[in-house]
Amino acid sequence: MKGLLKNNFMGVLENIKILIPLVLLFGILVSATGSASLLGIFSLTLTPALLVLVVLCLRKESLSKWYKYKISLPVKRNQIVQSYYISHVCWCVAGMIVVTIFMTITILIHGNQYFYYGFRDAFTLVLGGGILAMFIGSVFYPLYYFLGTEKTEITAILSVIISVAILVGISVLINIFLGNKDVSDTTYYSE
Repeated sequence: MKGLLKNNFMGVLENIKILIPLVLLFGILVSATGSASLLGIFSLTLTPALLVLVVLCLRKESLSKWYKYKISLPVKRNQIVQSYYISHVCWCVAGMIVVTIFMTITILIHGNQYFYYGFRDAFTLVLGGGILAMFIGSVFYPLYYFLGTEKTEITAILSVIISVAILVGISVLINIFLGNKDVSDTTYYSE
């Protein structure tokens, strides 16, 4: 399993090299300007964008036919799939940590002028991007194996669309059932 995780990490590392300068530039821009809308966009989109790059690393495996060799290794197929999910969760946590760091820097520089409910709103922004990223992985990997390895880009686009639809659907249902009631901190954290 360690070899599979290392292989996944090395495959993703090439894609992440593209994103690192953009993340630093955008994070510094958000921290310097203190724009609330940029902070919201950054917080909700960084982790899902990172995870789209993570799932697109499977395209390289398809082109190099590595996935055919991987099946002949002395590992079970479910371990191969588990390694993808474990890698996905690790990169998701890494993206959420980066968002938290830049959000904290922005708040330290400009004060807490962004969150009406304090910590709860910041928590929601970080987790919102993380949950969307987790949905992308949970939709992508089954579709990847169902549609085939040659359609990685289409599968990635479909997984993003389906994940956003699921997240919006859940938000709409919660708003319908709760109405316009304010949710107390105790109720919010217990659910």
